[in-house]
Amino acid sequence: MKLFLALPAISGSFLMIACFLWCSCLPLHAGEAREEIRVALEKEAQPELPLRNLRYFPLKKMKVGLALSGGGARGFAHIGVLKAFEERNIPIDLIVGTSSGSIVGGFYAAGFSAEQIEQIIREVDWNSIFADETYRSQLFFSQKDIPRRHVLQFRLDGFVPTIPSSISQGQKVFQTLYNRLLQANFQAANNFDNLKIPFRAVATDIISGRKIVLDSGDLAEAINASSAFPLLFAPVEIDSLWLVDGGITDNLPVEVAFKEGADIVIAVDATSHLRKKEEINLPWEIADQATTIMMAASTEENRRKADFLLTPDLGEIKGGNFQESDSIIQMGYRSAVCSMDSLIGVIARAEALRRGEYESLGAITALRVEGMSGEILETFRGRFKTAPGKEIYREDLLTDLRMMYNSGYLEDAYAVIREDGEQREAVFRVLQQPHINRVVFRHRGVLQDSIFAPLAAELSGKILNIVILEKRMVELRNQLIRQGHSLAQIRSIAYQPETGNLEIEVDEGYIDRIRISGNSVTRDLVILREFPLREGELFRAAQATEGIQNIYSTDLFDRVLINAVKENQENVLIIKVKERKYSIARLGAHVSLERKAEGFVELLNDNFLGTATQASLFGSVGDYIRHAEGLLNAVRLYKTYLTSRLSIYYEEREDRYYQGLVLQGEYMTTVRGGHFVIGQQIKRLGLISAELRVENISVTSGDPAFPYQDKYRLRSFTIRSVVDKRDRIPFPENGIYNRWYWETGNQQILESSKPFTKIFLGLEGYYPIFDKKLNYHPYLYAGSADLTLPFTEFFFFGGQNNFPGLHEREKFGRQFIQAGLDIRYRIRWNLPIEAYLLGNYSIGAAWERADAKIEGSDFLHSLSVSFAINSLLGPLKLSYASLPGKREMVHFSFGFDF
Repeated sequence: MKLFLALPAISGSFLMIACFLWCSCLPLHAGEAREEIRVALEKEAQPELPLRNLRYFPLKKMKVGLALSGGGARGFAHIGVLKAFEERNIPIDLIVGTSSGSIVGGFYAAGFSAEQIEQIIREVDWNSIFADETYRSQLFFSQKDIPRRHVLQFRLDGFVPTIPSSISQGQKVFQTLYNRLLQANFQAANNFDNLKIPFRAVATDIISGRKIVLDSGDLAEAINASSAFPLLFAPVEIDSLWLVDGGITDNLPVEVAFKEGADIVIAVDATSHLRKKEEINLPWEIADQATTIMMAASTEENRRKADFLLTPDLGEIKGGNFQESDSIIQMGYRSAVCSMDSLIGVIARAEALRRGEYESLGAITALRVEGMSGEILETFRGRFKTAPGKEIYREDLLTDLRMMYNSGYLEDAYAVIREDGEQREAVFRVLQQPHINRVVFRHRGVLQDSIFAPLAAELSGKILNIVILEKRMVELRNQLIRQGHSLAQIRSIAYQPETGNLEIEVDEGYIDRIRISGNSVTRDLVILREFPLREGELFRAAQATEGIQNIYSTDLFDRVLINAVKENQENVLIIKVKERKYSIARLGAHVSLERKAEGFVELLNDNFLGTATQASLFGSVGDYIRHAEGLLNAVRLYKTYLTSRLSIYYEEREDRYYQGLVLQGEYMTTVRGGHFVIGQQIKRLGLISAELRVENISVTSGDPAFPYQDKYRLRSFTIRSVVDKRDRIPFPENGIYNRWYWETGNQQILESSKPFTKIFLGLEGYYPIFDKKLNYHPYLYAGSADLTLPFTEFFFFGGQNNFPGLHEREKFGRQFIQAGLDIRYRIRWNLPIEAYLLGNYSIGAAWERADAKIEGSDFLHSLSVSFAINSLLGPLKLSYASLPGKREMVHFSFGFDF
């Protein structure tokens, strides 16, 4: 084969001009005519890299689209299909997904492998995916200190109760998607074409009934919208659209894939079958059945339109059977493997049809390459399909051009066949990438130079290879993303002809602006103070995730999400919130053998004046108590971690009076007063506070022998410290609850009619053992006060949850100590409520005088066993308790304490 190399000093453009001028001067006689055939590559209009003074456009090719259906858990079969595709290198150039197909397709498009997606699916707790409740560990103490006590709650729009549109607002789903996608190798940057594989999510606008194809915005939000099944999840609001599950309008989006530019479409259909009569029991199961019926016709039409249809054999597995995810993935894999040869044949035939018939260009006598250095040309030697002395085809020339162009060393390449008399030669004319003297990285200095040094050394002092450059830029960006710089990107790659330098500008992902949308009531300050990132700071994925959790933990919003967008080359974070109705009516009740029945009504605004301050009116009444209270509770003051609470209250409480475990009579305590607290919250662990209490107290009894009848004015000052790390209430699984306080009632300064000083210490913890089947709860309480402490301020203990075997407040004194251990076993049963068996041992004693002689006989011992249920209406607990040798007692209670 004769292969000539044109002199590098003479550019391809110069040779073309010279050839053109020479041919123009020749006489146009038939025998002397010079024929020329030109063959060029088709390229895309836009480069994949942000190049300046450089050219490299991807080659056009047949675009293979993948349409992934919905189907709930059945959609996990798509993971197995993708795994089989990876093994056989099936090209995917576009993914369109609906519902669960958008989850799998979106993650795959963002750069996750099928194996990584499978691992993510395993790690998700699908049983709690509908639970949007905030974890208690994410609350400030000022929020923990007011636990749930209501049975019914109505959010009010004016005076009209609002009806929830769904079981879940979808916050946990979004947070799960968002946290994972922040780690993706390819960030959408507000355009899903920027992903590793261009992606589209199909959703339904519930207002207009239209099918909506999402191709931009936040990827996690788009996936969330596409999979928001009605009744289970609330619609996702994007601009003016209310988006729900795309399966309602297009469960197998083949037509969408064609409209988005796919040349052929592979469809994977994991659509659920119709449910049997006995399988339709719940409202969302009815909605699922109706949706399946509605989408049947369009699904069947799209099945016919697909170039290749893959229907995994999933048997009778239902869309809600997430526990079968491993089996479903394997079923999808096996189905794809069995169909692989047929699929490869379909793609090959489509590619051949696109190329058309092979066009013969005749034989050539010589082959030349113009514009390429000998060093680069040597890398192609022996790889050309075009050769002198044999017949060549247009496709042969295109194949050789693709080989050279895809090497990354060329800006452009085309082929010319020239005929001059008996000579007929093929000439590859190429424009080579420039020689790079030095690579310079431009950035703001937050990143270490050691990250860039190896790249600069590899690319400097040689001819630029765009393919290698692109690969290294992807690796660099992935490295930055792994370090938490999720917004990092390559802003520009500029060649400087004057110096021969390549300047690469890296945007580490600094936040230029933060904007809030959706907050018509809540002040911006309330949201921004919970968000740890600030304008001008470097975006970090962990802090963004923490910010979403913090804002949602305020309990002011149904949904909180973050969109990162580019506006005029600036990184803009948009914090999107969906506000709740802040006026609330609550009802609660509690019954027990000890206190009979009690109930309450509460009217609450939990975002008073848009400041996240709770303002409430509370009233309760029962057989032994009447209580009314007005409360203002500020979770945080301005941007600090200070908290404050002001309450004004009136209470009448009846209690029994015991001496020596014998009922002596009853007494009534009437309290009118107020309580003010200001404290410094220790992150989300606890509180150190100063408190002022002002009360007028009356203690009366119909029994003249009752020794503590009194009426006095109490003014006290308290220093308190609390650390509360319990994971939930009631029935904590983990965490400590430690507190102490010192309180004084001073006559001279506070004008209290009863001077006193008291101190209290409480230590307790909850610890799971044996794979959380058992939980043990040790505790210790102790307190001491001076002899002037009035009766209402004594230390009291007794009752089902505070020394079983004693009546409530049966033991009291100015000094006391109490210790014990609870052992709790969780009963495993196939019911949606938790049930427990509990055993308890307690020991305790109380003395009225600090100088009282402490004897062993002063201490009471308690043994008890209990059965408890954590129901939606509150905890139900039945206990049998014994004070050995003294008393046996049965306790029962049902409902939240208040």
